[in-house]
Amino acid sequence: MAPAKANDIPPQFMTQYEAARDYLHLVQAAEAANAPTQLDSADAMQLLAAITHRDAILAPDYVPADLGLLVNACEYGKTVSTQLMQFGLAAMPAAVRIHPGEQASLGRRNAERFQPQLGLLLPYLLRCGARIQPLLDQWLTVATPDERAALGPDGTDTLRRNAQRQYLDMLETMRAQPADSALRHTLVRALAETAAPYARMLQPAQRLPVRDALKDARQQMDANDAALLQQAVVAFSADGCGTLCAS
Repeated sequence: MAPAKANDIPPQFMTQYEAARDYLHLVQAAEAANAPTQLDSADAMQLLAAITHRDAILAPDYVPADLGLLVNACEYGKTVSTQLMQFGLAAMPAAVRIHPGEQASLGRRNAERFQPQLGLLLPYLLRCGARIQPLLDQWLTVATPDERAALGPDGTDTLRRNAQRQYLDMLETMRAQPADSALRHTLVRALAETAAPYARMLQPAQRLPVRDALKDARQQMDANDAALLQQAVVAFSADGCGTLCAS
């Protein structure tokens, strides 16, 4: 996980790369020592804040040529959050480690254990997707046939399905948290905030299962969170289409 040429990387991305590198070293040390509390330190949290720094990473104006850098910046957050959700997996016996039910149970325990950490990382991932949406639409309007072909045989449909899956996975992660979980409330806000750009990436038929899942989740929420999820329901009920949606 290293940039190809440091001189070509804007400073904010280089700072993020270094923070992600150092944080993953901390995770490895904590795993080796079976000491998850090491990841609660002020230094560890400062590294996470640098990885997920909204103003530094997501706020600047970008052009389509920057899309790869931004996608890479989002991948750092994904890598770190995956490591936290799988914390302790390597120490399990092999027969237990490969069992999907055990992995899911471990993920739920880690989500509860690392709420402050995931409270930074998971909303960052949602906001990354939302920030990428207009940039991706711009890129699709200028991409050459060869660049579009590089997306693979399913082309833009793969991008749409990935966006749908990411949003639905985050919704399910939110629903899996206890009712009084700070992470639950944080994710509800992020899901509402990012619903419109995610919906614009999807074709109308792809929005329906997301809208229905949001309606179902809304029934489990208190009044404030239900109102936020209703905003997301409205976004996924809209007819507007971005370039990715229409491609």
